[in-house]
Amino acid sequence: MEQRRVCEIYAFFWRALWKLNTLPKIRVFTWRVGHELLPTNAKIASIRQGFRQDYPRCGVDKETLIHALKDCSTARAILSVGGLDNKLLIKDYYCCIDWMEDLMRVLDKKATADFVTTLWNSWNNRNNFIFRGKEDDAHVVWERAKTLSL
Repeated sequence: MEQRRVCEIYAFFWRALWKLNTLPKIRVFTWRVGHELLPTNAKIASIRQGFRQDYPRCGVDKETLIHALKDCSTARAILSVGGLDNKLLIKDYYCCIDWMEDLMRVLDKKATADFVTTLWNSWNNRNNFIFRGKEDDAHVVWERAKTLSL
């Protein structure tokens, strides 16, 4: 029942997502973001006792998906370099799907495809920091996203 409500409420998002001209792995990544399925520290801590919820990248107490992809200063820098309008970054959202659906309503299809490709690259940059202890500059992440845009 809950899954059905999510699909009905965000019907615009889901229809738009599968029509994007992006790599299939980026559409699947975006689907996972829409369902809040990516393994953030807060998500893992909700499943595994004793797991730390904080986000070592920026020091926030609880790493949520919306924080990792939008609110973290590194993520915000990547999105800003990519040309995302600041008014689309400053509004507060509880979950990613609300933010992404708002963006999809104002961006054209190409800009939306570029946006989700940038998110995918930002998430990979986050993972490189978490698991390898290194991350790229916002400009490098954006350039990598730009080369993947179809």
